[in-house]
Amino acid sequence: MKHGKIYYLLALSIVLALLLPVSATPAHAAAGAFRLDPTEGEIGTLIIVEGFAFNVDTIVHVYFSSNEAVFGDAIDVNVTAYERLAATSINIDGEFTTPYAFAVPDELNDGPVIEDVHGGDYYFYATYLGSPNIIALAKFTVIDGEIVLSHAEGAVGTEVQINGEGLRPSQNITVQYDGDNIPIDSGDTTTDEDGSFTCAITIPESVSGSHVITVIDESGDRPEAEFNVVAEIGIEPTEQTAGEVVIISGTGFGQREDIAITLASEEVDTTPTSISTDFSGSFYGSFLVPFQGVSGPMEVAAIDESLNRAEVQLTVWGGIVLNPTTSLVAPGHAGMELAVRGAGFTVGATVTVSYGNNDESTPMATVPVAINGGFLIEFIVPSSPAGSYIITATDGTSTATATFIMESQPPPMPVALQPNVGGTAATRAYFDWQDADDDSQPVTYTLQIASDADFNNVLLEREGLLLSAYTLSEDERLEPTEERDPYYWRVRAVDGAFNEGEWTYPVLFYVGFSWAAIPAWAWYIFGGLIIALVGIFGLRGRKKATGEKK
Repeated sequence: MKHGKIYYLLALSIVLALLLPVSATPAHAAAGAFRLDPTEGEIGTLIIVEGFAFNVDTIVHVYFSSNEAVFGDAIDVNVTAYERLAATSINIDGEFTTPYAFAVPDELNDGPVIEDVHGGDYYFYATYLGSPNIIALAKFTVIDGEIVLSHAEGAVGTEVQINGEGLRPSQNITVQYDGDNIPIDSGDTTTDEDGSFTCAITIPESVSGSHVITVIDESGDRPEAEFNVVAEIGIEPTEQTAGEVVIISGTGFGQREDIAITLASEEVDTTPTSISTDFSGSFYGSFLVPFQGVSGPMEVAAIDESLNRAEVQLTVWGGIVLNPTTSLVAPGHAGMELAVRGAGFTVGATVTVSYGNNDESTPMATVPVAINGGFLIEFIVPSSPAGSYIITATDGTSTATATFIMESQPPPMPVALQPNVGGTAATRAYFDWQDADDDSQPVTYTLQIASDADFNNVLLEREGLLLSAYTLSEDERLEPTEERDPYYWRVRAVDGAFNEGEWTYPVLFYVGFSWAAIPAWAWYIFGGLIIALVGIFGLRGRKKATGEKK
């Protein structure tokens, strides 16, 4: 009886041991890790799965699942839809003895829940033999569905239609360009019941080369397609006259690269002087259409340092160019020789070149148009006030204009020479002053004579004097003056652009004999003579008186 009881207790212990879960997890289980290559792919993609940092000399089970779990969660409890990989042993370095070569399946059928594999995030899990608890995990993205682009290549701003299929049905979708969300311009924003959609986007500013367009639905499907951005330029206007400005902009070039602009294969000067692209491969600037000697369609090209190139056509109309060119910083002047070259005019016609403004225009020269439609005229810029003037060339059919800037710098103040301060002049007085040097010719002078230093009472004024001297005429004689009634004279220069210089300082002078007009040195000499004469006559008188007494 006693032995029977012992056998009974032993049998009961064995049954309970079989019924209770047995954990073979090491007492100090290490949290392992996976290394996947690649980390995303379509159904059927072959993945190399490596493990490391596990407890040595153990057995590990690996699972592929659609369920998201964390360390410590249990297989068949928290993870119910999965595909089980074969168990693998861990070597003395804590690594998989042999890496897995695992192909993404189209169905998960090893767990309690069976489901099809679709696009989205999936997970690799690891447990030690005999334990359901997760001790390693890694994420893998299944790319499912397909998108087709209406354009595989184009410039920034191109509208691209996206046709998609094979995604999850009735899912909201977003579109990404190189990982950044971009708006859907038109079309579907959700998949239909078959997982298909059609929408349109606009290619955003981006550098030249390949870019990834991705469509993502709520379940994680993310089919991709590549779009190749090419360089493009635009100009405004597309027709321009030589000597005028053209605005140029470009997109789809290299990132932060210098840009060269050419017209008819000749590099042109630009504003700014050095044009460079920004972070997105775009640029903006302008250039002055140079004088080509011909007119018609010409190619404008932009080339960056990576040799990305784009062209556009500019029609250059007949125009004229001035030599030298003038500006507010470097104006021209009256009396200078100005050359006018033209192109694009009617062969055999006669071109007339005029100089003027909105109020009046003066023909300067005419010349026949050459067989290449060009001409050359030279003329002397006439005297005219400072400001802007329009040079117009016309053959009766074609007309072109250019702007000439006349300088506004007044000539220097002359130096008064004669009569000098306090000097005496004849009634037909002679006035003399130094020449004033000025670019705008001819320089003329204005002479004034007044009876007061403020020139409130001007007795005589002569304008437009070509010489730096003037003698009064018979009709202009001045009355002789007394000491208290001197005359005053002054002069100023006026250049060929009618810029008036400053007046000289008033010069006091006398006309005819005037005691006040006698200079001080003359008074000293005169006084000395008087003293000498008095001395002589005094000495003679003294001698005479002495002789008489003898």
